[in-house]
Amino acid sequence: MNIIIGISWPFANGELHIGHAASSLPGDVIARYHRLKGDKVILVSGTDCHGTPIEVKALQENKSPKEIVDECHVSFAKDFKDFGISFDLYNRTDDPYHKKFVQEQFVKYYNNGYLEEKEEEQLYCDHCKLFLADRYIIGICPKCGAEIKGDECEKCRSLLTIDEVKETKCAICGNKASYKKNKNLYFKLSNFQNNIKDLLESKKSLWRENAVNFTERYLKEGIPDRCASRTLNYGIDIPINGFKDKKLYGWFENVWGYVTASKKYAEEHNLNWEDYWKNDNSKIYLVHAKDNIPFHTVIFPSLLLATNDNYRLPDKIISDEYITIEGEKLSKSKGNYITLRHLLENYPVDAIRYYFSINNPETRDFNFTYEGFINSINGELLGKWGNFINRTLQFINKSFDGKLSGNKVDEVIETRLKELYDIVGNDIDNGNTKDGLSKIFDFINYSNKYFDENEPWKLAKDDVSKCEDILFNCCNIIFNVNNLLKPYLFETTKKVEEYLNSNINSWNYQRLEKVDLLKEINPLFIRYDKSRIDEERKQLNFDA
Repeated sequence: MNIIIGISWPFANGELHIGHAASSLPGDVIARYHRLKGDKVILVSGTDCHGTPIEVKALQENKSPKEIVDECHVSFAKDFKDFGISFDLYNRTDDPYHKKFVQEQFVKYYNNGYLEEKEEEQLYCDHCKLFLADRYIIGICPKCGAEIKGDECEKCRSLLTIDEVKETKCAICGNKASYKKNKNLYFKLSNFQNNIKDLLESKKSLWRENAVNFTERYLKEGIPDRCASRTLNYGIDIPINGFKDKKLYGWFENVWGYVTASKKYAEEHNLNWEDYWKNDNSKIYLVHAKDNIPFHTVIFPSLLLATNDNYRLPDKIISDEYITIEGEKLSKSKGNYITLRHLLENYPVDAIRYYFSINNPETRDFNFTYEGFINSINGELLGKWGNFINRTLQFINKSFDGKLSGNKVDEVIETRLKELYDIVGNDIDNGNTKDGLSKIFDFINYSNKYFDENEPWKLAKDDVSKCEDILFNCCNIIFNVNNLLKPYLFETTKKVEEYLNSNINSWNYQRLEKVDLLKEINPLFIRYDKSRIDEERKQLNFDA
C-alpha cells in the first residue's frame, strides 16, 4: 500500500517547543510502523515560510522575513532530525517548486469559478500605513470574550471573519484600526459544504473525535467563504490579473505542501506521485494539533476538490489535544516555555519520545511535568524495560558465557507475542499510538513477572536445562518486544539488536534462532536524581 503522512508545518517565527514535538511524534511512529509492514511510505513536512506572524516578528526584530525564515528552517530541520522524525523530505513553502505548483492550482480555482472578486472595507492602520490581516490584528472574540490575534480564537476554537472581531487594534503599534477600501479574492468555500459533509460521514470512524466534533460544528454554522488574498509584502504572488500586487493567504497554500513535498520526493526517486494522491490503493494521514483542524478537514479538502483533478481526500485525521506545562498554559511571556532543543540537549532522545508517546494527548489535554518526565525514565524505561533486558542478558553473560543451548519456546508466550503484533499494529494504524505503546509495556510488566516467578538464579544451580529454556524465552521476548518498540524508540532498539547480535526487519513475530550475546551489556538508561525536577522547574520561572 502507498502511504502519505503529512505532519503540520511549523511557522517560522520561533523555536520548536514541546507542543510541536508531541503533535508531530504520532506521524513518525505511524511512518516507521508502515515501513516495517513493507508499505511504500512518504513522510513529509516543512517550514511554513509565509504569513503575518513571520512579518510581525521580522518587524519586531528589525530583520527581513527571509532572515527569520532561514534561521528557523535550519533550526527546525536539525531539531526534527535529532528527535528522530524520519522525514523523507522536510521542505519549505518558499521553495520555487512549491510556489509554482500552488500558483497553478490557484489559476485552476479561478478558471473553475471558485474565486470571487470583492471590493470591501478592510481594517487599516493609519500609523503603520498597512492593511491589517491575520496576526496584524488583535481584538476580542465575539463568542467567548477572549483576546485573540487574527480571525481564529484559540480559546473557543471559533473560525471568524475579521468583521466579527471586536475592538480591533494593530498588533504592531497598538493603535485602533480604521477601515479602508481594498480589493480581494474570496474562495467560495461555501460551495463545498455538502462535499465536506459527505467526507465527514465517510471518514468519521477514522478521524479523531475532536476533528469530528469541530467539523460538525463548522458544518452546522455554515461554512463561510474565505478571503484567499492578502495585502502583504512577503509571500507567494497571486498569478491573477488585477491581483498581482497581493499574496496568497497562508492557509490556501501551505496545506498544499503535503502534495508538493511528496510530489517532489517522488519525482526525485523515480516514483509516480499520483499513485499516492490519486489512487484507491493508498492512505493519507494528516497529523497536527487541534488548532489546525478546520484547515485540514475543511479548507484542504475543498482546495483539492476545487482543482477538479480527482485527488484522494484525507483518510485519517490525527489531531492531538493541547499540552500544558506544570498546570499552566504554554507561554513564552510567563517563562513556562520548553523548547524541544532544551530536552534534546539534556535527556536521551528515546526518553523524550517515550514520554510524549505514552502521554500523547489523543483525547484530552496533557499536562507536562518534570516530575512525570523524570519518573517515566526512572520507573518505566529504566525500571521495567531496561531492568528486564539488563538482568536477563547480564545473567546469561555471567552464568553461560553469553550463549545458551536451550531453546524450548513457551507456547503461551509465543501466542501472546503474535497477538501483540496484531493489536499494537492496529492501534498504530488507527493513530492510537499511545494505546499501542501502553499495551507493549503491559507485556513488559508480564515479562518481568515471568522472570521473577521462574527464579533462574535458583534454576542455574538445580536445573540448568530448565534455566536455559527460561532465559531463552526471556531473550525471545526481548527480541520481539524490541521490534515492537522500533516505531517509538529508534535509538535504544538499535542497541538491543547489537546486544542480541540479531534483528527483525519486518512487522512480524520471529522466533529467535540462537542466543549469542555481545560480551559488554551496558544499561540502556541512567537514573536521574529527584533534585533534577526542582532544578528544571526553577528555570520555568512561574513567578515572572
